[in-house]
Amino acid sequence: MKSLIRALRNMPITFRLTLYFSLTMAIVLYSVSGLLYSTMRSQLNQKDEQELRSSMQFQQEMAIAISERQGTEAQWQKELFEFVAKQERLSLRIISPDGKIYSQSANMRVPQSDFSPPTQNFSYRSWRYGDEEHREKYLITSTHFTLRDNQQWLVQAALNVSKNNEIIENYYQMMQVIAALAIILFAALGFWLARRGLSPLRLIIADIEKIHAEDLHTRISTQRWPTELNALAASFDRMMMRLEASFKQLNRFSSDIAHELRAPINNLISAASVTQSKDRSSREYQETLAAIVEEGERLSRMISSMLFLARADNSRESLAKEWMSSRHEFEKLINFYDVLAEEKNIRLVSEGDIALQGDPLLIQRALSNILSNAIRHTGENGLISLSARDDAQFVWLSIEDTGEGISAEHLPLIFDRFYRIDASRSLTENTGLGLAIVKTIAELHGGRIVVESEPGKGSRFTLVLPK
Repeated sequence: MKSLIRALRNMPITFRLTLYFSLTMAIVLYSVSGLLYSTMRSQLNQKDEQELRSSMQFQQEMAIAISERQGTEAQWQKELFEFVAKQERLSLRIISPDGKIYSQSANMRVPQSDFSPPTQNFSYRSWRYGDEEHREKYLITSTHFTLRDNQQWLVQAALNVSKNNEIIENYYQMMQVIAALAIILFAALGFWLARRGLSPLRLIIADIEKIHAEDLHTRISTQRWPTELNALAASFDRMMMRLEASFKQLNRFSSDIAHELRAPINNLISAASVTQSKDRSSREYQETLAAIVEEGERLSRMISSMLFLARADNSRESLAKEWMSSRHEFEKLINFYDVLAEEKNIRLVSEGDIALQGDPLLIQRALSNILSNAIRHTGENGLISLSARDDAQFVWLSIEDTGEGISAEHLPLIFDRFYRIDASRSLTENTGLGLAIVKTIAELHGGRIVVESEPGKGSRFTLVLPK
């Protein structure tokens, strides 16, 4: 059964629709032919029973009439068999009150013992006769005729219904042949209708096969499709939009990787080459080594960030969730960045103590990236506030600064990898991956990152995490 279901699932839709259509028509045709056959057989049986009943009633009335006018049994039987002689299908057997066969038709085939006991209401049953040459079917019944002196004469009657039975059987066989031919015709018609009905789907497939990497902007929902395929075309176009955006992001990401890796590697090579060009003092060597270490650290941070993003993209970054206190996490951040903030006389404050569940290392990394950016873009004597609040479903961790703010045209792009608002790419402390990592960490926790900013007034970044 499972293999049959699997075969049906793997069958082409055209053949599947043809099969369903053919099965439906077969059920309808055979049901109708069966109903007609049953109705026709019932009507013919009723006709035969009515004919036999009428004949027996007529003979009974005739026998009673002859008896009442003092006729003899011979006269009754003479008239009876004159009537039977005119009947091609009817045969009679007359049994006297003493149980002897008084007379019977020459064509009577049914043995006396095969008749049911006589009844007044003429109950019928079928009887079949067959040999090498003949196969016949009879409708038989028996009854008593009461003549004068209350003599009970047993009359057995058999009606040959073979011809009617042959007609109905031939009709049934013809209906089977016609139904089979009709099913073949309907199958061919169903196949043609299925192919015609699925032609728009083949057109969609043909359009899709024409799309290559350089044609990711192609959309198929612009054409007129049947209602059932509009949803498919719209879903495909949305997929193409995501694929096009991902492809562009991949191209930009590859280009940015090449650029970002080339700069520190060139700096390392340049520093080493210049140092090797002639003898240097120990101080110059130390400065060169410090520059090499700084570029190496920048390269290491960049590679580490790229590996983290790659693992997160491929769902290989696992979370070690545990309960945390927002106040405790804020205090650790402030203690770590307090010295850097003091250099610019920036005040760090925190408020709110909310319990939340998450990976402490990743949450600290996300908040640290936001706070380091806030300190970098906040001027002298600024203020940075760390706050926590919650509602029925989410925890909101916000870092708000009074810095330079972000222009509206940059807001949709700041979470892209390697994107920098500052056109300069020489900042060794900025890899352009910090906010991309923040967004990834938020999504790994099932949350999101929200930013609000106004140039000249500052920015507020908020991690929204499920409670």
